[in-house]
Amino acid sequence: MTDLPAIWRADPTPGRQHRFADFFRDVPLLPDGLAVYLDSDQRNRLATHAEACGLRKVAPAAVKFWPPPRGSHMPGNTGVWVPVTIEDPIEMQLPDPASMTPHEREHLRAELARFDAADHPSE
Repeated sequence: MTDLPAIWRADPTPGRQHRFADFFRDVPLLPDGLAVYLDSDQRNRLATHAEACGLRKVAPAAVKFWPPPRGSHMPGNTGVWVPVTIEDPIEMQLPDPASMTPHEREHLRAELARFDAADHPSE
């Protein structure tokens, strides 16, 4: 039998998420609902510890995780936990320029040109 300190300090299997790791994804602990970001390794270690302390998943989920709508998942750009009863938002999709009319493509080019100086200030 493995002793508890060995379980608690066990390194998770590389590339494999612990079954409780999502419990610690963007934990809403800070004021105003701001979340604490934990990377994958930290979530795995906390999940391993929680299971060693006796955590068992027996109740159905009451919340679900919505990842950040833009950009990568990183500190300051966390997702949110919402009740499972809320319908998921529609994924943002950009129109295919090939399906646009020449007038629509010209309008899109003009709109993007407005932001070109702000996006590339050193050029």
